[in-house]
Amino acid sequence: MADPVMTLVELGVPTLYEAAGRRGLMQGLRLVAGAPFAGRAQTAQIPAGDNLGIHVGLREPRAGDVFCVASAGQGMYGVIGELLVEQLRTAGWIAIVLDDAARDIELLNPPPSVAARGVCSRGTVKLRPGRSGVDVSMAGVLVRPGDWIIGDHDGVMMLPDERRAEVVSAAQARFEKETRIAELVRSGRTVLDAGRILAAAAEQ
Repeated sequence: MADPVMTLVELGVPTLYEAAGRRGLMQGLRLVAGAPFAGRAQTAQIPAGDNLGIHVGLREPRAGDVFCVASAGQGMYGVIGELLVEQLRTAGWIAIVLDDAARDIELLNPPPSVAARGVCSRGTVKLRPGRSGVDVSMAGVLVRPGDWIIGDHDGVMMLPDERRAEVVSAAQARFEKETRIAELVRSGRTVLDAGRILAAAAEQ
């Protein structure tokens, strides 16, 4: 049986997003450190400028999971840096996704991979614990604990666990079609012509 994590990483965000009916893309979030990743979501919600909720949410190791942090800061605060990434690595997390910013970028040593709205040197306080293990909104996308999170250099998306098999099947079909289009383009066809050739063949 194929490894679901490797399958999602290999298919990639653009193909999975299209196969999912153009749903689940976390607009504005991007990979700022580390390699493409996929894993199950664990969640936290924090107020603007306060990262205590991240520390609380990291009390238990979650090997292979993705820590998703919804923040009211919206990119105005560097809510994690070198030390928290070190803690994440030691605990086995595969990635952290922030609806806010990261800092200490040149000092980060992935894994884990880090996806965020950007980079910001402004730090945080540690006063309010926020909430952990709850449904959160990440860049307008609902993320529940246990959902699949996929990130690469084209963006970050959420895939509900109950739709994974369906979407992966559609994504694989899309990948195979685009591979055939690429072969026709290399033979001298235009992308539009290649698409029409495949469409005509499918109708026969």
